[in-house]
Order: sequence, then structure tokens, then C-alpha cells
Amino acid sequence: MLLQEKMQTADFSPAEKTVVNFILEKQELIQDYTTTMIAGETYTSPSVLVRISKKLGFNGYNELKKAFLEEVTYLKHHFQDLDANLPFTARDPIMKIAAVITRLKQESLEDTLSLIHHDSLQKAVLYMQQKSAVKVFTISNLTFLAEEFVHKLRHIGRKAETYSISNTMIQEAKMTSSDDCAVCISYSGETPELIYVAKLLRQNHVPVIVISSVGENSLTRLGDVVLHTATREKSYSKIGAFSSLESISLILDILYSCLFKTDYDRHYSYKVALAKKTEFRSIDNAIIQEE
Repeated sequence: MLLQEKMQTADFSPAEKTVVNFILEKQELIQDYTTTMIAGETYTSPSVLVRISKKLGFNGYNELKKAFLEEVTYLKHHFQDLDANLPFTARDPIMKIAAVITRLKQESLEDTLSLIHHDSLQKAVLYMQQKSAVKVFTISNLTFLAEEFVHKLRHIGRKAETYSISNTMIQEAKMTSSDDCAVCISYSGETPELIYVAKLLRQNHVPVIVISSVGENSLTRLGDVVLHTATREKSYSKIGAFSSLESISLILDILYSCLFKTDYDRHYSYKVALAKKTEFRSIDNAIIQEE
């Protein structure tokens, strides 16, 4: 749930609702308002803002203000004249569709990059670097992205696994120890199997990296670190998951690349040596051929 949605549905007193409505109306202009200024314009007191912040799960108004402004900025950037759910119509010629889908993917990549914070990314990479294995938990078509991520990790000598069967995934979560780290991927963050998996992982004190949509959901509440995906698609009223899949793929590639960088020369040597011993094919394309 987006913070603005939470602000509209939370149980507030009449005075608190007045202040919340003021903040929602001002949007990014709230940047210039102090608690005293808001209290003056809403005929309330600064303590009302403290109560609102606490009810929304923040330690104080400054923390609430920062999260609110980040969300407003995100929602007002990118995708201004592009619908991620219905990017083309039945009347569009095929080359226009090709151009629109390309632009949609480009927008999704820029959108994703804007959501990545240095400290969260660094924390996720440290978990992957310090733990003995990386276990990736997801379901449905996202397992293909998980398999590619695991494939990359294994090719630099990292122990990594993912699971295409839900029952196996749950069993592995139960058997995973604090020596490992976990990556849980869900766009909605409300997939029952993954929520159960994350709870099992936390019981075993396993660091959990969550990749999910913007806003708070059941899965992000269980993560030790959260990396947000581009969040522009509806749950089912879309032509295809063009944006979310592109976004998740980018995040996984960034995680892999940042981990690769932690021991660049060794990882590169390992990958090349492994490829020479395991990849056999005849190539007559000069661009692809090795020296």
C-alpha cells in the first residue's frame, strides 16, 4: 500500500484528518512547511503531526515528510504519457508497437534506478558477499528471472539455488540457516507462499532481501532490506508484465554486478576459466568469436 493510500484510510481523529488532507493537497510543496507552519494553517497543534506520524509507523514528522516526498517525487516522474498497462491499441501498426514497447522498457529501467538507494543496495550486496549461499524464493514466471540470476552467481563460484516447486521452496526455507541469505521476489508482495517462506526464514534468523513494489506490503514488512521495483502496473488489467519484469531483471543484474565487483579479478578469472572448460560450440561469427 502506498503511503498516500495509507494516509487516506488510517483511523485518524477529526483534527488529524484535517492535517492529513492538508499534506495530501500540498504534495511536494510540503517540503517548505515546518510543523509549526502546518499547525498554524490547519488551526491545530504540532503535536497532531507527531501523533499522525506514529500512527503511520514513523518515529516523527521529519521521517514521515521524507517518505512522503520520496513517494510523491517517484509517482510524478516517468510514465507521464505512457500507460504501462495498455501501452498500445488494436489500431496501432506493428512498428509503432515495437517503438512503444522499447520506450516502455527504457522508462521502466530509469524508473527502477530512481528507486535504488545506496545504503539499501550496499546492505543487500554485503549479505550476499558474507553468507555461504544465496537462496532465491519466488513463484510463477518470476522463477525464470531467478534461474538466470542463480546461473550468473554460480558462474562466478558463488553457491546459489532457486526452486520452481512451491512445496520444495517451503521445505528449503525451513532448512535454511543464518549462514545463508535469501532473496524473496514478489511484485505484489502479497503472495501467500512467499509470505510464509519469509516468516520461516526470519524464524531461522536468515537475512532476507526483498524485491517488491513501492509502498508497504506483507512481504516488505518481513525483509531486512528492500529493493523496490518500478510500480506502474495493475494486478491483472494489463496486456503484459512488461514493466515489472524489466525492473526485476535490472535489480537482479545490479545485485550480481555489485557482488562481482567485490572481488572483480577473481570472479572474472573464475568465470572465464569455467566457460572455457564447459562451453563447447563452433562459432563462425567474427563478432562473437574469441581471439
